[in-house]
Amino acid sequence: MKNYITQNDYSGANIDILSEAGFNEDDSFVTFKQALKIKGVTGKTLKGLKSCATLFFFKEEEDKKTGEKVLIKKYFNVFDVKPILDRVNQKAA
Repeated sequence: MKNYITQNDYSGANIDILSEAGFNEDDSFVTFKQALKIKGVTGKTLKGLKSCATLFFFKEEEDKKTGEKVLIKKYFNVFDVKPILDRVNQKAA
């Protein structure tokens, strides 16, 4: 399981989340903003597609009160890239 745009593999709990959603290791995913970077994709193309899963990563940020570095959990939704590419191909045909 990897990100279609960056080609980075998902790891840890994100693999478990996607596996539980019924996806296998050959599947690729994109965020909404990444999908808009695919040639032929617009917001209208994405209308009606449901998010596959909500994944997360940890980002190091400075605590405003203490000034110390802390890890903050950030969430993002991903979409299966196959239906997105299918819509683009149908529109082009």
